[in-house]
Amino acid sequence: AAQRTSDVVFFFRMASEAAPLSFDKLLQLLNNYDRSPDGTIGADEVSKLVRALDTKNFWTQARLQSLVEGFGFAEGRMKLESFARILYDGPEAAVYEVVREDLKKAMISPEWDDGSYAPILIRLAWHSSGTYCPVMGGGSNGATMRHAKEADDPENKYLEHARALLEPIKAKHPWISYADLWILASYVALETTSGPRIKFTGGRSDAPAEKAVDPGRLPEAEHGLAEGMEVDEEGRLKGWENLAAHVRTIFGRMGFNDREAVALLCGGHVYGRCHPQATGSGYAGAWVENPTMFSNEYAADMVGDKWIAVTHDTVMPDGGQVPEEVRPAPGRRQYIDLSKYEGGDSEDEAEAAPRTVEAYPPGRYKCLSQWVNCREGPDVSSQIVGRFLENQELSIVEIKEVGTEIRGLTERGGWLSIVNSAGKALWERQGDLTASSLLGRYRAVGSSATVFREASCATESVGRLQVGDEFEVDHVVLPGDPTGGAIMGRLKGQNGFVPIHSSEGLQCEQVVEGYNEKPRRPLKGQTGHQMMLVSDMVLLWDAAFRQHLEVFAEDEELLKTEFGEAFKKLTELGCPWSQGAASVA
Repeated sequence: AAQRTSDVVFFFRMASEAAPLSFDKLLQLLNNYDRSPDGTIGADEVSKLVRALDTKNFWTQARLQSLVEGFGFAEGRMKLESFARILYDGPEAAVYEVVREDLKKAMISPEWDDGSYAPILIRLAWHSSGTYCPVMGGGSNGATMRHAKEADDPENKYLEHARALLEPIKAKHPWISYADLWILASYVALETTSGPRIKFTGGRSDAPAEKAVDPGRLPEAEHGLAEGMEVDEEGRLKGWENLAAHVRTIFGRMGFNDREAVALLCGGHVYGRCHPQATGSGYAGAWVENPTMFSNEYAADMVGDKWIAVTHDTVMPDGGQVPEEVRPAPGRRQYIDLSKYEGGDSEDEAEAAPRTVEAYPPGRYKCLSQWVNCREGPDVSSQIVGRFLENQELSIVEIKEVGTEIRGLTERGGWLSIVNSAGKALWERQGDLTASSLLGRYRAVGSSATVFREASCATESVGRLQVGDEFEVDHVVLPGDPTGGAIMGRLKGQNGFVPIHSSEGLQCEQVVEGYNEKPRRPLKGQTGHQMMLVSDMVLLWDAAFRQHLEVFAEDEELLKTEFGEAFKKLTELGCPWSQGAASVA
């Protein structure tokens, strides 16, 4: 093994110096020197090879431990192809990839706002970076929000939840700095929500408490506004010009021009929501309808909808109260989307999609829309429990016609619209249900989760599952005469079949990684109302800002590109490799 390690290192270096190795050639090189019976390499040998190729003293024992554990060595060995991928991408990239995977697993939570931690992780990175000053330091390099002075900045309220979420990952990978972890988490959050993929550069370090930044460097949502609720003829709160100047000053201090500032706000504020309680900002609601996915909806709605200034006790034009979802705390002022409040005709034009149940039998379906809500029940007014994304495929096990919509029950629980009320097809059938797609882990959810001896509900009962019980299914029998019309799953390691779906509905939901490892719960604040901070609205009112806002309102891909570039710049200000970097020691 020692000789093979030496040979591989020698030839790898020789070949790399002659010309960059392709992945196939690298894999061939490893295979040529492979003496294992099964094309694998042991954990000890991986460690030796990685260290032998390490010219930067990067590989500490803690990093090696993360690499070995993260790549899931089976019985202490890894396939050569996986090891070739580590060498090809670079071991440093590989070890960060291990952390990425843990971050992805932590991202989804039915218990958190809108079912995803992605928005608050993006905000954590933004606020830790947005303190940068070329004269006085600050920025992401240092992670100084760990310290009370900066953590207690009113603009950083609620971010303690994001920092706490990342603590178990930091404990698992102690070699990564908080500063790198916070930024990497934001990049993963963007990638997993259809946002830009940003190349990550590590090397930030953590700074002591004396480097923490005093409050005042982050944008303030009402800075410079006149007292009260007086607005001009265009509905703009008095003193808005002062606020526009404040926003421009904050971003200008960090070296951003107007277009970059608008890109950052359009891309960043499409995520998440504000919280009116004392532990939050005092503002209330989400900027967009789906605050867990990247889009240009923030820009498009700001330009295209009507907005009205409100405070906690504002009386709406129809005499009603400000909707609770977007009602700010006393003393706070914000804008809400009057177009959404007043309702109106749907933007969807009627289309020619069939509206009969017979046209959409159970089967495998692919999402055609950017996103589609998943609700607790077949009624379109039932609570939202999740969302599915464009090109996502799943199994639909039951179809119903509900009003003017065609609704489908998914194998993981929850109902979605296959055809919406305007006649638009949101899903496309890919084929029949397949037994292979229904294998895996399940959770009992129905009251009739009886275990039968054979793959039929007409056979002898041999047991019963309790609601919440989880189990593996290793064989599926699809609906037919023998099953009595049910989808039956065989319990792995046990004698017996359980109905996954029967005439009584879904009895067991498939547990899908990244979606319902924990049972889904209704998402909070899904009434469709939207808000803007006054500091957002100045992008519409200031002529120089508005010209860029209108461009991004029309071009989502352009926004994704320019937001990604600006966010990378923001999160690297003051870092060791960036221009004007300052020491954090």
